[in-house]
Amino acid sequence: MEQSPAAAPHLPRRLLTSWLALDVRALARTRVEDLALAGGYFVLFWLLEAVNFTAFGSLKVQWLASAWPALAVLGCCGVLFRRTAAPAMAWMCGIAAMGLLLAGHAGAFILIFELFFSVVLFATPRASLRASRTAWVLSALLLLTVYGSSRDAGLTVAAGFVAVLTLLTPVEWAGNLRKATVLAQSESARADAVHEAAAQRLLAERNAHDLALEQARQHMARELHDVISARLSAIALQSGAALHAARSGPESALLRQIRKESVAGLDELNTMIRLLHSGGSSQAPGQISELRALIEGHRAAGQRVDFSIELPDGGQHLPPAVQTTVYRIAAEALANAAKHAPGTAVHLSLSSASVPAADTPAPEMPAPDTPPAGHELLLRVGNALPLQPAGPPSGTGTGLPSMHFRAAHAGGSLSAGPVANAWQVLLRLPLAGPANPASFKTAHEGNLA
Repeated sequence: MEQSPAAAPHLPRRLLTSWLALDVRALARTRVEDLALAGGYFVLFWLLEAVNFTAFGSLKVQWLASAWPALAVLGCCGVLFRRTAAPAMAWMCGIAAMGLLLAGHAGAFILIFELFFSVVLFATPRASLRASRTAWVLSALLLLTVYGSSRDAGLTVAAGFVAVLTLLTPVEWAGNLRKATVLAQSESARADAVHEAAAQRLLAERNAHDLALEQARQHMARELHDVISARLSAIALQSGAALHAARSGPESALLRQIRKESVAGLDELNTMIRLLHSGGSSQAPGQISELRALIEGHRAAGQRVDFSIELPDGGQHLPPAVQTTVYRIAAEALANAAKHAPGTAVHLSLSSASVPAADTPAPEMPAPDTPPAGHELLLRVGNALPLQPAGPPSGTGTGLPSMHFRAAHAGGSLSAGPVANAWQVLLRLPLAGPANPASFKTAHEGNLA
């Protein structure tokens, strides 16, 4: 598409405006060290002029010699763009260097040095390579021109010395720095790649570990369903059939309790199977309110159990995790007492007590029936030691470790052992317990022989 004659005169203006906008943005990113370098160069140019240190003696263009400050300012402004706009820097420093060279000012060599150094170090790889080759070509042309025009070996050596200082030295120096920078970036990229590979490998190992755990959970769920669940189902069905046949008599109550426990155990087992299938971390259900049914089951089996609870609302205000911990440890303790000390009375109590706290400010007045901080829940399960051993050790040996684990998982502690000729299990769980536990006494049941 052809451009209209009216728009043609505005084209150079738009190009100039775009170039100035680019340089303004580049100037805004100028570093402080580049600003200091440009200022130092101008001071050096002024000192060279003050001591009358010229480039070629009396060979100079007079009108350019009088305009050296403007040329020096142009070159110093170009230095400001050495990192951010290498092409602009090359044009500005190149024009200023040629002007100072024709003016006979020795600062031209400084600008030539800076021009090649900055372009090789900061420009694009293509521009850096071209600048390096140009420096070698200019050095060779300078030597040939001087020797061809003067046939003076000494003057040719001096020209070679100037070429080495102003052209070849900055090119080699900047080239080595650029290679070192590229190498450092390559090493950094390699380190990042190694770190990323390690992270990916760790993620793969975790995924493999999670997959193995998932497979183990699925295997355990299948085994529980196919073996234990089937046996509990059989017990429930057989006890139901026996209960239907007996209908009445002293054995019917025991059969009814057997069926109730087998059905409850089957429900809990199914819950655990679902948890294993889903991979959830929730504990099996169990609440403090279910302790009475648990105790009644042991009593129906002939075990003597005393039970007292001294908690607000019967412990229903406690978090579900705490209630599950209490229920599971109480169930395990009652089962251990029935297994290892049959025929002995079991005393189970659930209460709270204050925990002494030193160097703590007095708490604010709590709301009615609201337990303040600094209390703990106490579960005591005790029974008399058996008069004689109950036979060879039975069980899997996982009962006490399981209770300790549950207590620690809930943030509490558990102790189990003989205390004053009796076996006692004591669970302590931190909570915002009642200030006066006795005021919340809800039930106390006597010993049932």
